[in-house]
Amino acid sequence: MKLYVIADDLTGANATSVLLAKEGFKCSTFIDSALLNDENMSRCDVVAISTDSRGITKEEAYARVSEEVQRVKHLQPVYTKRIDSTLRGNIGAEIDAILDQDKNSIAVVVASYPDSGRISIGGFLLVDSVPLQNTLVAKDPKCPVTNSSVKEIIQSQTKFKVSDIQISDVLRGEEFLSRKINLLVDEGNRIIVIDAVTNDEIETIVKASALTKLNVIPVDPGPFTKCLMNTKYGSSHVGQGKKVFFAIGSVSKTTIGQIENLVATKSPALVKVNPLKLIDDEQIDQEVERVLHIIEGKLKLNQSNIVGITTTTREDEVLNLSELSEKLGMDEEAISVKINKGLAKITELALELSNSSIGALYTSGGDVTMEVMKRLGVEGIDIKDEIIPLAVYGRFIGGKYPNMPAITKGGLIGDKKTLSLCIDYLATKVSTQYYVK
Repeated sequence: MKLYVIADDLTGANATSVLLAKEGFKCSTFIDSALLNDENMSRCDVVAISTDSRGITKEEAYARVSEEVQRVKHLQPVYTKRIDSTLRGNIGAEIDAILDQDKNSIAVVVASYPDSGRISIGGFLLVDSVPLQNTLVAKDPKCPVTNSSVKEIIQSQTKFKVSDIQISDVLRGEEFLSRKINLLVDEGNRIIVIDAVTNDEIETIVKASALTKLNVIPVDPGPFTKCLMNTKYGSSHVGQGKKVFFAIGSVSKTTIGQIENLVATKSPALVKVNPLKLIDDEQIDQEVERVLHIIEGKLKLNQSNIVGITTTTREDEVLNLSELSEKLGMDEEAISVKINKGLAKITELALELSNSSIGALYTSGGDVTMEVMKRLGVEGIDIKDEIIPLAVYGRFIGGKYPNMPAITKGGLIGDKKTLSLCIDYLATKVSTQYYVK
């Protein structure tokens, strides 16, 4: 066993476990720690347990967590204190229970979960851009939270000195951040709360934690722990499944917001296509070649399991088809067709040059979806599921890639998280470790 996840409820234990399972770690959640033994723990990379301690007294919560640490101490795993993404429960007391077992450890609290709309900035936790205290969690019947300051919430519950590091220091990089953490520890702080807005910043915190040479106990809703484990043991995520490719033809405000969210939370290998060159018969081949060259390079680097193309990532980049039509002497429909055919051509060639490393496809916009289907020789789609209303999952019938998982969605459908949600869904279809038909 490499990691022991101590959560205050069962769903939280599962939530952290699945993040690690998707990275290739063998994970098991146990409903009763009394059933644990060395044999069933040794067959797992990650063992998660719930202390069921969110709604009980802080004294009892402390005792339950302390017991769990003692139970597996002889195996010397990494411990992680899984906390609720809205900071409910006895967080401070449960951190105390772990720190008391190891006098040389510190707790690093990263309350952010960017993929779920939870970010910490300026020391405050926001849920979908709303301060925590102004969300429904403030009215939770068992564990209401009426403060948005992560530091203040924890300081009110712990006996240890707490300090926080805000986003401005995180953005200065891991070396600066590591020095900052060491300085705060030297000043007597054993719990450090750190801001993060994106997964990139969480990665910075992980790297900084390693540079400190301190025994860091991760305290978070999951992403910080996942990143720490990948850094410590290496992720098998790249090799565990194939990549997801997306082709976005829609230029709606909704779609642009979805792209922004995907970039902020998942760092995809995104390539922008110049639509003006797709329209121009003399420049289209050159543009296609340029884009494919970039895609090929990104595939070789293998830094992301998400690769895609779009014509725009900002509203001010959207073409005015009416003006362009008048300028070129070409009707708007013809312009749109040329752009969509160009995107479809790039998609086809990208799938070919990927050497089968791309295993699933996402398209947004009805016109580009149709052109891609035609280009790939798809006869139809075997419909399987609806991710959200009007976002449909299925598998290709016939063509060059029969049975390929695909999601098609209209450009005006969904909220800012919809693209990320669909990409995550497709990732489960192409993973050898985490495969759902």
